[in-house]
Amino acid sequence: MYWPCGVPQIYAHHTTENALGADRNSLDDNGSVNDSHDRNGDGRLDHSEPTAVGDSTGQDLQARAIIDIKIARAEHIIAAISPDVLDIWSLRPAAPLASLKRSEKSLTSYGTNVGVHFRPDGTLVVLHTSLGFLILYAVDSDSNARVLQQRTQESQTRKQSIARTFGAAEVNGLPEIVLRFRKTIKIDAGISSVIATDQDLIVATVKPAAIQCIRWETQKGLHQTSTQLLGKMAWIENKSSISHMVHDRAMNLSVWLDSAGAAYAVRRLRPQLAQRASSEESSQSSASSAQPASKLFDGYRFHNPSEPGGRARFTAINAKFSLIAVATESGKILCFAAKDYAGNIPLSHTFKTNTSPTASLSLTSLTWSPDGYCLFAGFESGWATWSVFGKEGASAFTANTSHAESNAESWLLSISSAHWVSAGSEMLLTSPGDARIWKLDFSRSAAVGMFSCANLVRALQQTPTELAVYRGHELPDLTSISNEASLWHHAQYPVAYMHNQWPVRTTVISQDGRYIAIAGRRGLAHYSVTSGRWRVFSDFAAENSFAVRGGMCWFNHVVAVATEHSQGYDLRLYSRDQELGRKPLHAESFPMPIAFIGPSGEDSLLVYTYENVLYHFIVNITERGAQLLQVGQIAFHGVVRAPSRVRSVSWILPENQLRNGDPSRDVEHAAVLFLIDDKLVLLNPSRTPEDAIKYDMRVIAHQVEYYILMRDQIYFNFSEPLGESAPPTPSPGGIFGSIRNPVHYSLRDSLWIFTGENLCLWSDIRDLLQSMVGVATSKQTLLSIPVDFYPLSILLNKGIVLGIESELLQRRDVNFAQFRTLIRTQLFVPYVLRYQLLEAKDTAIAFAIAHQYQNLTYFPHALEILLHIVLDDEPDRRKNKTASDDHGALPAILSFLQMVLSPENYLTTIVQCVRKTEFSFWQYLFARLPLPETMFEQAIALNDLKTASGYLIVIQTFEEEQEEELDNGRDAANRRRFEEQIVRLMSLARSKNDFELCSELARFMIGIDPRGDTLRRVMQKVGFTGNSMYLQPQRARLSSKNIALQQAESVSPFPQNLGKLDVRLTRILAEEPKSAGAESEGVVSRSSAGDYFSASPGGYV
Repeated sequence: MYWPCGVPQIYAHHTTENALGADRNSLDDNGSVNDSHDRNGDGRLDHSEPTAVGDSTGQDLQARAIIDIKIARAEHIIAAISPDVLDIWSLRPAAPLASLKRSEKSLTSYGTNVGVHFRPDGTLVVLHTSLGFLILYAVDSDSNARVLQQRTQESQTRKQSIARTFGAAEVNGLPEIVLRFRKTIKIDAGISSVIATDQDLIVATVKPAAIQCIRWETQKGLHQTSTQLLGKMAWIENKSSISHMVHDRAMNLSVWLDSAGAAYAVRRLRPQLAQRASSEESSQSSASSAQPASKLFDGYRFHNPSEPGGRARFTAINAKFSLIAVATESGKILCFAAKDYAGNIPLSHTFKTNTSPTASLSLTSLTWSPDGYCLFAGFESGWATWSVFGKEGASAFTANTSHAESNAESWLLSISSAHWVSAGSEMLLTSPGDARIWKLDFSRSAAVGMFSCANLVRALQQTPTELAVYRGHELPDLTSISNEASLWHHAQYPVAYMHNQWPVRTTVISQDGRYIAIAGRRGLAHYSVTSGRWRVFSDFAAENSFAVRGGMCWFNHVVAVATEHSQGYDLRLYSRDQELGRKPLHAESFPMPIAFIGPSGEDSLLVYTYENVLYHFIVNITERGAQLLQVGQIAFHGVVRAPSRVRSVSWILPENQLRNGDPSRDVEHAAVLFLIDDKLVLLNPSRTPEDAIKYDMRVIAHQVEYYILMRDQIYFNFSEPLGESAPPTPSPGGIFGSIRNPVHYSLRDSLWIFTGENLCLWSDIRDLLQSMVGVATSKQTLLSIPVDFYPLSILLNKGIVLGIESELLQRRDVNFAQFRTLIRTQLFVPYVLRYQLLEAKDTAIAFAIAHQYQNLTYFPHALEILLHIVLDDEPDRRKNKTASDDHGALPAILSFLQMVLSPENYLTTIVQCVRKTEFSFWQYLFARLPLPETMFEQAIALNDLKTASGYLIVIQTFEEEQEEELDNGRDAANRRRFEEQIVRLMSLARSKNDFELCSELARFMIGIDPRGDTLRRVMQKVGFTGNSMYLQPQRARLSSKNIALQQAESVSPFPQNLGKLDVRLTRILAEEPKSAGAESEGVVSRSSAGDYFSASPGGYV
């Protein structure tokens, strides 16, 4: 769900060597700050202005190479260090705020900089040095000094209007940062790793191997430092030092890696006071006598290296999905599922990298995106991204290294550190030996911020600067699968809202794709795709009075918003047709925060709160306004243990209740679908003997990245049937028109799940509900559809899985590389048909699905893919064939194709599939089909000359394979018969003025007989010898160079696109007069839509 986009920006702080002493402060060996420009004697730092990267020499960049960067939790400042310099940056806008250069005496006494750490609130910055010192600085701001202050002249009216738009904060600029030395801490045992938590600075020492906890602030009655030796920790088997530590605040969990490569999940124990002899002694003793407990941590080992290269080097924690990623020495990345805090942390999956054998897979950094949907790994020779459950995304391993080296684009060559910022929409990268920070933008699905089926179906994307909406649902079939820029509607964020509330955290689109709402830190704004206009709050105080917590969703022109404000929590309704103000159309208060809101059906709204209650509302929209009517609620106490882990809620109503039932009784009949972490849980209601409602729980899928319940999509479920709304394209024929009582079946009740590897499908969720209540059904199998890209949306009415992928562009005429996103599509209809025919054994439903999609332009190509899939699976199927499998899969598929396709399309589909299949499968296929000669004659009888030419290739290939087995007489007879077939076909093509086919047949004959003897005989028999210029290329103004080029192109007897080939013979013959009906006699094959697809079955260009 993450794709890099655009050109990365560069943060570079450049000052000359002569200016370093004047513009930067220096730190002496006593830890005090010497500043020649210190006006107040308070140790305030001056900042130097950034300049262009091109002004820095290579030696200057190398001398100031960035070693480490850290970002404050609020993401307002960044700390970057080189061996002797500490720089403080503002993230937005990008500007250096302070810079400190340590003195030579300080470097000699304390050592060079090794690492930097922020106190989580950003008030302290800690330098970790090579000689085992921790140097602490207070990070303060000077409200009287500003940087990046906007200055405009009175005559510049345009700039003055911009200043009024941004307000006083932009005009005043940024407050200047002041660094004040706090203290220096000596760690005599040596430092191997440091992490900063809210309460402590936790240091892993080398000799002796121990863990020290240093409190940020001294508290009365508690020691500032507490230490526990690894030898005292019974749960650590290897008593060597800890080499790497990470901490996650949301899970309250740390992961330690020891020097032997083992990984431990660790929790900090609460400090306990020493036991008192009695309560009286306790009351008389002072607080200063309190001693921390000797046991500070408790943990469990979950990874032990058991194979070469299995030692853990880096780790990262994913709190959203309760996962722990561990990178090993060999470059393999293992992912473990933290199911509880009792050590139940099994291996979940492995991240695989598709790189060249020469690429170095030595990892240097590992980090999850803030929402947990993307994993980024930096290597010594590039970087790569994956989705949370292992679908590989973008990668720098495809870059041209020589081109990147010539342009000094180190972010493509090697990574030393990587950090997500701006709620996951941007990433900061550094490289070894480079003094620049690269900021790479990411495009991501809106579903990562707000899980909504509408966001997925509409393929809503958000970048740091704009929104992009896929518009192919209403376009013609072949247009919707192209890579045209017009398929995306782009909308820039409103500038004033972005300045005040950056970054955008939540985005949601209406089900009809007309309206979009966004929410940042506070307030919201909404947009109309039709008019291209934004609506924002005119009152800044009203915008700042609430924050969106729990999500948003649309009902027609009304957006429902779950909010948190100073008075509590409520659900508000705002209209797109009215200005945003202090008073919404309606507000419904809740005692607890809202975890999720989502639509169900036409007017139902589901609200799930942290009190573990699901509320059902009806949205009543009238001309006077809108209001919420509560019609039911369900408490899930004892069923859902952690409401905070719920990502999405949907429910499934029986058809009668959905269409005609009383909404107040929906809660009695609804089956509830919960997405909790990575598990999709189905709760099916039933009645107890006491007439109470109970729920049967079943986990129906694991490792779920997202799901789409098509029943929730009004666009598909409450519109006219697909067959009626489809464009009036010609039918492919078949038996559809002769069926008296066809089975009505669609995928509007389907459930789609993406698990990181495959796209899975339940074609009818009602079958799953019946299996839970004990009703026998054979349709419970989960259908798996392999995809080689990240599936972003399902175009149900077009039978297509839509996805996008990033492509790295490196051009010689520019000195930078950039990423762009490309549309990828794949047909899902062949896999659904295969499942119904071969696994479910339900031919009636297969016919119903084929009938549903028969009007698609590429429907014959979908059936061609179906045949190709079955052929590929046939060897494995024959190995595992059982006694009851007498009929086989291939005859069933061929029979189905013959029944649903017209004779012309059937013959075309067969020959196109054959020409894209290995020859080893041909004999197996034609053992269940008529002879190629027979199918050639059928195509001739149907006047489908292009298809007949395809069967000529098949016939000729078979004859070549049989030449060694036949004697000379039979071989000559076969050649004569094949030549006669060519003569018949070329004669028919000439009679229909299809000179393009004639030229292709001529090329084909040159391919099998380079001397041209066969071509001359055929041309004479067809009758082209009446004018000698047809056989003399020089009279047709063809140069010898053109003839050689045409012969080189004719080597392959399998032309990919007959319509694009050209010979001069066609131009000359085209000048001859044509009969009036010549053009109307040509046969146009609907299977030509296959040209839009890639060579691999199921893919599009």
